[in-house]
Amino acid sequence: MKKILMLLVLLLILSCTKNQTKDNKIRETPYKVDSSKTEASEELSIDYRVSPVNFLEEKYKKNGYFLPDNTPSFPSYTFFEKSLGGFSVNYVGKSKLIQDYWNVNNSTGFFSQFENIDRAFENSKQLGDKIRDILKNKPNDYYVVASFLPKEAISKYYDDGSGEFDLKDKAYTYFYIYENNNWTFIKKILTQKLAGQGILLYNDLLLFHKFKNMKPFQEIFQGTFKVETEGEYTTNGEGHTTYHFTITENKIVLKAEAFKGDFVCEGNYKGIQENDILGLYYDETDNRCISLSPTYLIKKEKDKFFIKGVGGEGIINNWIELKKD
Repeated sequence: MKKILMLLVLLLILSCTKNQTKDNKIRETPYKVDSSKTEASEELSIDYRVSPVNFLEEKYKKNGYFLPDNTPSFPSYTFFEKSLGGFSVNYVGKSKLIQDYWNVNNSTGFFSQFENIDRAFENSKQLGDKIRDILKNKPNDYYVVASFLPKEAISKYYDDGSGEFDLKDKAYTYFYIYENNNWTFIKKILTQKLAGQGILLYNDLLLFHKFKNMKPFQEIFQGTFKVETEGEYTTNGEGHTTYHFTITENKIVLKAEAFKGDFVCEGNYKGIQENDILGLYYDETDNRCISLSPTYLIKKEKDKFFIKGVGGEGIINNWIELKKD
């Protein structure tokens, strides 16, 4: 029973500040930060920029897959042992559509197959098997990110059966992404600062990783650009939106003018060029706009530029001519 409680503790630390127990009571995060002790410099110097184990080994999945108490949620599994520490392996959808599939409020998502969602959560084995099958059938739809809390981060275990432990005040959680059949270090974050982040935390980590090795894009994409889209007809006239892109070597800015037009995520963007296409990634703080896939794509064909991602549902996936000033 104590081992199960440790797994719950790990989940709470790495995913959110509270979780739903089987009797539907809220369990507050069962750990404390112990700042009364001064850790030895030897302990604090231990770093895990190389993953200590292969987090994907089958032996670590024995407790099964589950969905953390976040909205939207995401598939995950955890493992803990005192000689290592604890970790969670998290499957983050590569697009908003895939991430939203795990939202309990999505009428066409994962939970739409259950007549009673509460009963579905009661049968953790069945739920875990269904999650496993989806991940097995669509592995390329997800980034796999591991969150690792090393044993050195824990200062004291309680023997009262509560499953609680103390964290050192400089405890770090380490994050890795699985790519090219290897675990690649992303960054480490003070564990105290992780509470309640959920999918937003992993999106931020993955964008940080994506931008970390960003290379300059071709000079042909630099300049000022404009594109106009038409919206719906209303009693006051036809809606329309004008997008203004300013692209320099180190900065991309989008401004928009609209009359009953599109919802536009204005502000700063970052650009990543793959082959002959420039992807623009939103780089501000509006959670409605943050995405692991580019918001806009720009390409050049002969003497003309084209953009994908502007406009409403009818044209958002079409290549529209982009005028360069």
